[in-house]
Amino acid sequence: MDSNNESLNYFMRLLTERHNDLKNTNDALFDTLIDENKKAKEIACQANLNAANNLSISLASTDRPDWLNVTVHWCKWYVDNVQRDDANKHLFKNISPVRYDLMQHQWSLSKDKEDADFHFDKMYERFKKESRLPEFFDALIDTLEKMIASNEIDSIKTINSIKQLLSLLRQNKSGSYLSVMASWEFMGGFIKNTLWESLDSLPVVKQLKKGFEKTVGEMDIELEGLHNSIAQEMKNKYNTTVNSLTYKKKNENILEHKKDLIQ
Repeated sequence: MDSNNESLNYFMRLLTERHNDLKNTNDALFDTLIDENKKAKEIACQANLNAANNLSISLASTDRPDWLNVTVHWCKWYVDNVQRDDANKHLFKNISPVRYDLMQHQWSLSKDKEDADFHFDKMYERFKKESRLPEFFDALIDTLEKMIASNEIDSIKTINSIKQLLSLLRQNKSGSYLSVMASWEFMGGFIKNTLWESLDSLPVVKQLKKGFEKTVGEMDIELEGLHNSIAQEMKNKYNTTVNSLTYKKKNENILEHKKDLIQ
């Protein structure tokens, strides 16, 4: 882009500003999705829809990324169907797979795409098979199943939240890179939830919870290694870098108070 072209500069600043607003409202929406306050979810979803529409009208229909169209469609659907008992489930199921693309998208006026993009999914699958990610997913799923089967949890709200996370992990454990990262994002929010902390009062579940958190910590290290391996190969093989592969470990934020779990 010509840095002297003020019209183009203005357009890129506008896109960036509206995209940042969408990212912020999307963060707020995902924070409310793991709570039970339906009104708060509706407000957050409407704010996310408004931000998505503002970004959408800045672009020609052919230039709107898939993640933007999906976000607009399902946020509007949720606002129109908020009274349905399964509305939260449908919203989460349909917008979580595009969240990573939404957050990491880089705007460019060029239509060219790196050859590396074409090979990325295959590269990810190869590195995933060489990693312990499948093992960690199975361990997390097994632990959540044992929590439910313990019969110690008498809160329907907590049981339903655990089942939602369990369903997501089962669904995405063999999925694409974006599916795995969507699971990781949601699990991070779940571990910060007060419902998760309340499990410490249950003897059997408390021990399972500790094991779950230990596995999350180990999986965090494995994910960082996987990201670094992919980024290095892309740099060596294609002479390019991918900004979305800048990985922020969970134990630097979400699990910061649990660093001793894997030591």
